[in-house]
Amino acid sequence: MRILALNGSHRGEAGCTQWLLDKLAEGAVAAGAEFETVVLAKQKITPCSGCETCHTSQHYLRCIYEEEDDIKAIFEKMKTADLLIYATPVYIFTISGLMKTFLDRFNSTAGSKGLRLTKSGLFFGSIDEAIYSKPFVVLTCCGNVEPETVRNIISYFKTFSKFLDAPIVGTLVRKSVGMLEFDKEEPQQRKPVVNEVVAAYIQAGKELATQGRIRTGTEKKANRHILGVPFLDFLMRFRLFKKMAIKRAKN
Repeated sequence: MRILALNGSHRGEAGCTQWLLDKLAEGAVAAGAEFETVVLAKQKITPCSGCETCHTSQHYLRCIYEEEDDIKAIFEKMKTADLLIYATPVYIFTISGLMKTFLDRFNSTAGSKGLRLTKSGLFFGSIDEAIYSKPFVVLTCCGNVEPETVRNIISYFKTFSKFLDAPIVGTLVRKSVGMLEFDKEEPQQRKPVVNEVVAAYIQAGKELATQGRIRTGTEKKANRHILGVPFLDFLMRFRLFKKMAIKRAKN
């Protein structure tokens, strides 16, 4: 199993996104997989200009920037991977601009000639299945606890999956990520719930290596709240609870 992670954090290797990926890598490598992370912040990625030259007969499926930046090399890595991980923090309620800039460059690999029907029954043009029709995991993180914060990212990749015939084999949503970052260098000082989340990430990596997907139970443990408030998902439905939480935080 060869797993390739694409880290879309502007903070690169210094961010929480990379730290979470490292935990997945720890489990995957222990289970015998190859695990590589492409840190997009360290790559030269020219934004797609929408010139559509890649859809002309003279330059078909070849981007005008392909010899000038690192996209072609990243695509080659994607071709050799068995499973992909798209990892991005939340940036104003959606994927980071860096991740979007990267994904925009897929335009040069998708054909505008002809029409096809995706496995989910959608009309679309031809695609390079070797690049992005791979099973993939969505990993996103943010400081907020509201489910609404990550909704656009989850929705985006569900649509991505349908059009590109790429099955989602795991969705890792790490809210309150600042609590992980604060404790990340001292495992023995972490709260038990934080250690349980870390262990779930390592287990998720093992499952990706051996089963090609993250089990529902493991995903649930990895995504659990770490604030230590019982029944938080239920309580978050009530405005009164939120008002009380704000009042307590101010005191």
